[in-house]
Amino acid sequence: MKSISRQEIFGKAKVGTVAGLVGGFALFVSLFGIDSQLNVAPGTFYQMLGITVGLDGMPAIVFGFMAHMLTAATIGAVFCVCSTLHRVLNLTSIWKGIFAGVVTGLEVYVIFFMPITLFLMIPTIDSTIIDGSQSIVTAQERMAATVLKENINLIMWGALMLHILYGSIMGLFSGMVLHEDYKIPKKTVSEQESESMPST
Repeated sequence: MKSISRQEIFGKAKVGTVAGLVGGFALFVSLFGIDSQLNVAPGTFYQMLGITVGLDGMPAIVFGFMAHMLTAATIGAVFCVCSTLHRVLNLTSIWKGIFAGVVTGLEVYVIFFMPITLFLMIPTIDSTIIDGSQSIVTAQERMAATVLKENINLIMWGALMLHILYGSIMGLFSGMVLHEDYKIPKKTVSEQESESMPST
């Protein structure tokens, strides 16, 4: 593993954060399309996330949206920082960025999205929304939760496609910004430190 300066890590993290947000907004639009396809109110998926932590209505949607975008930005930042760890991971071309982004999107889907959805979100929806143990949930929200649960297979396959879309957009943006940067020879940390020291 090569030496990496803090400045380089910070720069890559900033690029990755923006790339993650760009991909996150693409998912945001697509999730509203899924809501429309299922004939539920726009923002229902985000609302279910908020309801599971005790929120309701618009605050629940805002919470779900913010959690989603924060996650997208964090993944993007980690993605670009990790691209500096080894020469093989360097995003030296736009196509390599897209490929690496798609792989990352699939990893996030398998490692995080599937377990959280199947073993946390769905059971929570069952216990607090559909079964009626949470009194603040309206009849419309309970019906929307039922629709989501009944179409969980469609949602999971749709989410797989969306994570691939997210990864490809994140990788495309990252590759566009960073591919030329990786082709420029970098000075090592020790060389940078020696240059910054006053000559005697």
